[in-house]
Amino acid sequence: MKKILPTLLAASAVIAAPTALAEGFYADGGYTFIGIDDDTVDVDLGSITARGGYDFTQNFGAELEGSFGVSDDDIAGASVELNYLIGAYGKAQLPVSQGVNLFARVGVVNAELEVSGEGASASESDTGFGFGVGGTVDVSQNLYVRGDYTRYDIEDLEADAFTISLGLKF
Repeated sequence: MKKILPTLLAASAVIAAPTALAEGFYADGGYTFIGIDDDTVDVDLGSITARGGYDFTQNFGAELEGSFGVSDDDIAGASVELNYLIGAYGKAQLPVSQGVNLFARVGVVNAELEVSGEGASASESDTGFGFGVGGTVDVSQNLYVRGDYTRYDIEDLEADAFTISLGLKF
């Protein structure tokens, strides 16, 4: 019994170590370019995006996202701006080498756009889906750079978003 217990503890540590290293909280922030281009409208918007998440294993996690508009666009004399975009995602990821991960994510989002011009303004908030792909590259043990593409399908509107961000692992 005295020999079995240390052996079991050592085996458990070896099995759990890769998973423990992959688990944990993270947060990142950066800039997102959002392009809305369909038959009736062509709008380019910019936002500051913050994300926080938790990796349950090295292959699965969940994250929350919040974006707030900082760059508007004009259409026919009216200003279009993103007030906010929030979302919750499930994330599948694949470590491809030491410090490099690829991921895919899918989730539910809610966004509010505001159009204003000639003394009047209107805003509309709708819920839809977001799905995308991206990757992270570790700069140090706790610091990483993230790039991703997300497609938003909200009500009758589709948008493409490209984000570059800097993040911390906790």
